[in-house]
Amino acid sequence: MQSIRYILLAALCVAATADAAGGKGMTWTKRSHDSTLGIDSVNCNGGAPDGCNPYQGDMSCKAILPVLCVKNDGSPRPPYTATPGEFYDGWLGGHLSATLPIYGDALRSRATGDQLCSTSFGSGWRMAEFHDNPSGGWGFRGYGNLRSNQHFWVAINDQPGNCWNR
Repeated sequence: MQSIRYILLAALCVAATADAAGGKGMTWTKRSHDSTLGIDSVNCNGGAPDGCNPYQGDMSCKAILPVLCVKNDGSPRPPYTATPGEFYDGWLGGHLSATLPIYGDALRSRATGDQLCSTSFGSGWRMAEFHDNPSGGWGFRGYGNLRSNQHFWVAINDQPGNCWNR
């Protein structure tokens, strides 16, 4: 718990001096939860008023939001029906969780997000990435039950829609 407090304190200090003024980062939201299977569906556009934007970001890096974290542990795919298809709604092969909220400006690199996830939840946890759906992108499902009314910081590895790209 002490190390989590240290990371959050460090993140707040970095946010106070970050130079991403006006910058934006990409966020995702929870689309649905299946209580029978114990899985959530998260995606780029689910619930975001203007949709998410992996190319330029959709949320000010001054916003304070949780980081979406994943642990790919090879969990078998439960029997859900992907809508509209696996390309946009594939199986993560693991679990989802979210950190305590942090300033987007504190995400100075993908490694910062990965470290926050592993410190918060343990070995094997890392920051979620746009392409974590092995069939495509834009969304996936995994075991978990995230807050429904929350946006989450998510990384993208092949576009500049991250706060650290500012």
